[in-house]
Amino acid sequence: MPTFAAVSTRLIFIEMRSIRQMSIALLILPLFLPPGFSRESTPSDAGILGTILHKGTMRPIAGAEVRLADYAERAVSTDAKGIFQFNNLPPGEYKILISAAGYYASEAPVVTVEPGNMARVVVHLEKVGFLFDEVIVTTEGFPATVGRQSMKALEIKRIPGTAGDALRALPVLPSITVANDFNGALYIRGGAPEDNVFYFDRSPIGYPYHFGGLVSTLSSEIIERIDVYAGGFGAEYGTDAQAIIDIYSRRGNEQQLGGKLNLNLLYSEGLLEGPIRAKGSWYLGGRRSHVELLPIEVEQITAFPRFWDYQFKAAYNLSEKHEVTANAFAADDFMKLKLGLKDVSGDPTLAGRFLFENGFDGQGIHLRSLFTDRLTSYLSLTRSFNHFNLNFGQGLFLKIGVSNYQVRQDLTFRFTSGHRLESGLLLATAPTTGAAFFPRRPDEGDPDFDFTFEEKIRSEIGVRYNRIETYLQHRYRPAPFLSIAAGFRIDYLNLTDEVSLGPRASLKFRIPSGSEVRFAYGRYEQSPQPPLNFPDFGNPDVKSSEASHYILELERQLTGRTEFKVAGYYRDLSNLVTSDREEIYLNQGDGRARGLELFLRHNAGTRFFGWVSYAYVRSERRDRPGDPWRLYSFDQTHVTTLTGSYMLSRTWEVGAKWQYSTGNPYTPVIDATIERHPTTGLPTYRPIYGDINSERVPPFHRLDIRVNKSFTFNNWEMGIYVELLNAYNRKNVLTVDYNYDYTEQDVVNQLPLIPYFGVTAEF
Repeated sequence: MPTFAAVSTRLIFIEMRSIRQMSIALLILPLFLPPGFSRESTPSDAGILGTILHKGTMRPIAGAEVRLADYAERAVSTDAKGIFQFNNLPPGEYKILISAAGYYASEAPVVTVEPGNMARVVVHLEKVGFLFDEVIVTTEGFPATVGRQSMKALEIKRIPGTAGDALRALPVLPSITVANDFNGALYIRGGAPEDNVFYFDRSPIGYPYHFGGLVSTLSSEIIERIDVYAGGFGAEYGTDAQAIIDIYSRRGNEQQLGGKLNLNLLYSEGLLEGPIRAKGSWYLGGRRSHVELLPIEVEQITAFPRFWDYQFKAAYNLSEKHEVTANAFAADDFMKLKLGLKDVSGDPTLAGRFLFENGFDGQGIHLRSLFTDRLTSYLSLTRSFNHFNLNFGQGLFLKIGVSNYQVRQDLTFRFTSGHRLESGLLLATAPTTGAAFFPRRPDEGDPDFDFTFEEKIRSEIGVRYNRIETYLQHRYRPAPFLSIAAGFRIDYLNLTDEVSLGPRASLKFRIPSGSEVRFAYGRYEQSPQPPLNFPDFGNPDVKSSEASHYILELERQLTGRTEFKVAGYYRDLSNLVTSDREEIYLNQGDGRARGLELFLRHNAGTRFFGWVSYAYVRSERRDRPGDPWRLYSFDQTHVTTLTGSYMLSRTWEVGAKWQYSTGNPYTPVIDATIERHPTTGLPTYRPIYGDINSERVPPFHRLDIRVNKSFTFNNWEMGIYVELLNAYNRKNVLTVDYNYDYTEQDVVNQLPLIPYFGVTAEF
C-alpha cells in the first residue's frame, strides 16, 4: 500500500503533466479555430455595424456582399435598408471588402474595433454605367420561349442613337426595323406595324409612339425590361398579333424618397418615387414637349405639335403570399395647321384648318397570389380609353373613341419540378363610337389610291365588341436534355362571330456540345381592322385572317461572355382581307415570309459591350387568287446592325451604332393621263403605275455616336450626354417624288446630321 508521501508526489506529477498538456493545447488550439477566435476573447457587443448607400442618391443597397479581408468565412449581406453587422469581433483593425451587382467595388475601408464597442461605418458605392451580366431568372428545365429577345433597362437607355428612349432601341435586335427616320413603327420579321401588340404591365397601350415615331409614349426611367416575341410565342398570348412587345415596369424606391430629371431638346421629364410604409413603393413619372417654346415661326402652323404622357404605379405587399399593384398611364398628341391651296397641290377640298388629336389613358389593379407552394394566381382588372380625331379641309373628318374593360386571370400549377400546367381566362368588352366623312381604307401597296379622286363615305357607328379568350398549356421535362411546351387557345370575338382554335408547341433539346436547339409551331388569328367591316365602309361578313409560324433556333454560349444565335423561320398567311369590286372587302389574300437571323453578342463586365446582328427577310403577298406574288410593302431584305459602347472611365462613356438595310420597295410611275378634277373640273394629271413594289429606293445606312459624362456629388448625380444622329450625314432616301405631269423624278431625303443634347439629374 503506497505511503502518503508517495501519493502526494504522484498527484503533484499528474497535476504538473496536466498543466503542461493544457499549455500545449492552448498553444495549438488557435491553429484549428476560425480566425475570429484566434485573438483574445471579446464582449458580445464588440463588432462592426455598417450601412451601404448608393453614392449620389443615398439610396440603401440591398443584397451587397460584405467580407472581412483576413477572415474569408466572415461574410454577410446587407438587408433591405442596406445594413450589415459583424458581432463578436476581437479588438483590432479590420479591412472591409464590399461587392454589389451593378456597382463599382469601393476602396476597402479600415475600421478599428475597440473592446466592448460597436464600430460604425457608412460606405457609398458608385453605380456602374453598364450592367450586362444580369439575366432573367426562369424555372430550371423549362424551355426558353422561342423567338424571344429581352432587353434590360441598363441596356436600353444607353444604346446610341435613341436619346435614351426605350422603344426606339428595339431596332437593334435581329429582324426588327423601322420604315424611316420619321416613323418609329416596327417591322418585325417582314410584318406590318398593325401586326404588333404592345403590352404595358399586362394592359394593352393605345399607341407606342408620339406622332408615329417622334418619341415613345412610355418613359424609359420606369421600364425594367422589354421582351420581344418575334413569332412562335406560346398559348399565354392572345389573338390579333403576329409579334408581341411585352413591357414590364419596375417597382419604385422602397427605402426613401428619390427622383430624376431629364431635360433635352424635345421634352422635359420628371420622376418621383418612394416607399409605402415598409411593405411597398410607388412612382410617378411624366413628360411634356416644349417645341412650341422654341423661337420658331412657321406660317402654316397655328399650334405646334405638342405631347405629354405620365405613368403611375403603387405596389404593396398585403402579406408574404399576396401583392397588390395599382397603375395608371396616359398619353396625348395635339397639333393644328392652316393649309392654303399651294400647300395641298391645288386640291381645294384639302385646304383649310387641319386638326390632329390622338390619346389614350389606362388604369388597372393587379393581385398576385401564392396560394400554395404549387399554385400561383395573377388576377387583373383593367380599363382603357383611346381616342382619335382628324379634321381637315372642307368638312373631311375621322373620329373614333374606344373604351376597353378587361378581366384577366392566369393560374399556374406545378405538379413536380418537371411538370407545370398553365391556364388563363380573359373577358373583355369594348364600347366603340365613331363618325367619318372619309374615303375607304386602301389595300396595302395599292398605288392607285388617290385621296382627291376617291369617293368620300359618310358614316356613324356605335358598336360593342365582346371577346372571350382562354388557354391551357403544359410544360414538361421528360429528360435533363429535353423540354416540351404544348398548349392551345380557344377565342371568341363577336365582331366576326367565330370561335377560333390556336394550337401552340415548342421544344428545347440540349446537344452534347453544349448548344441548344429549339423548335416552335403556332397557329394565330388576326381579326380584321375595324373599318373593314363597318357598315357603309366595309363588309360586315369578313372574318379573321390566319397565320402559321414555324421557327428553328440554335444557340450556343461560345465563352462566358460571348453568345451566338442563329434562327430560321417561315410564316404562312391566309384569308387576308383585300378589296373586292363586288363585296368591297373579302378574305381572299395570301402571304408568306421567310428569313434567317444571326446574332453575336459579347460583353466584358462593366466596361464594354457589343453585338452584331444580321437578318435576311423575304416577305411577299398575293392579293387575290390567280394574282402573281409581289413584294410586301414592309419587306427589307437585308438588315445589319453593329452596336458597341465602352466605359473610358467611371465617368466617361462613348458608344456607336451603325445600321444598314435594303431600301424600301415602291411602285414606279411609267406614264400619266389627263383627267378632270372632281371638284374644280380643271384638267389634272393622274399617274399610270408599273408593277406593285417592283422598285426600291437606295439602301439605308446611318452611324450614330453617343458620348456621356457623369458627375457624382454627395446627395445627387448629374449626367450630360451628346449624340450625333447620322454622324456622316448620309442622304438616305425617304420616298420618290414626281413633278406635276410625272415626267421628272426626284427624291425626298430623310434626316441629315443632327446633334442632340440632354442633361439628367438624379437624387
